[in-house]
Amino acid sequence: MAKLFFLLSGENETLPAAELKAILEAENIPYEIKEQLDLVVRLEATKNSVNAVHRRSAYTRTCALELFACEAEETVIAKAAKSSNFRLILSEGESFAVRVRRVKNYSENIGSVPLEGKLGKLILNNTKGTKVNLKKPDKTFFGVLTSGKLVFGLKLAEMEILTFSERRPRKKPYFHPSAMPSKLARCMVNLAHAKSGELVLDPFCGTGSTMIEAAFIGCRVLGFDVQRRMAEGTRINLKHFSVEAEGV
Repeated sequence: MAKLFFLLSGENETLPAAELKAILEAENIPYEIKEQLDLVVRLEATKNSVNAVHRRSAYTRTCALELFACEAEETVIAKAAKSSNFRLILSEGESFAVRVRRVKNYSENIGSVPLEGKLGKLILNNTKGTKVNLKKPDKTFFGVLTSGKLVFGLKLAEMEILTFSERRPRKKPYFHPSAMPSKLARCMVNLAHAKSGELVLDPFCGTGSTMIEAAFIGCRVLGFDVQRRMAEGTRINLKHFSVEAEGV
């Protein structure tokens, strides 16, 4: 089991964390929540959990391997960082960057950019033959200031948010004002614990948002709607995104 943390979207108060747990359960990945902070979930799980969350999640922003978590005080952070063995992460000749994100207004007494510099210098001094590369690093260390703490580790995956934007209702060839946004539709599929290869039935398919998102994570899809024009619109949208349904 690896120590991991996930930076969540702030778009909804409860859905991001619920979606994360549902994905792990749907993929039969054992996990243990260690702490839930504001927009950050710390947990222990197998490393393949990162691939599952990266592939499926709508409301997770970043997945990282946790190296340390401590009180957001500069002296405490420095002590925790010095106690971490960065040589286990960085090999000689590799480059790295350090990025720190602040959630809301937590720990405003600590500047995120100066903290990046201090941590970067410490890592550089403790890893022989490595170098800093801010543009195209081999590895990126990632920290989050939240709830009075700094959670710090190695970035493993970052979500591609633009892909959902490309499937928003206005981007679909058949549009209806009642259409569910693609991110919310994906979240609903995840909350249903749908698994790749399983059949997902949408009895109110509308413009096909749920069917499209379910298909994109490997599910078979079937839908119907009481309004013929909506079902026809779903067929148009499914074809546009190259989704083959069991039936509409």
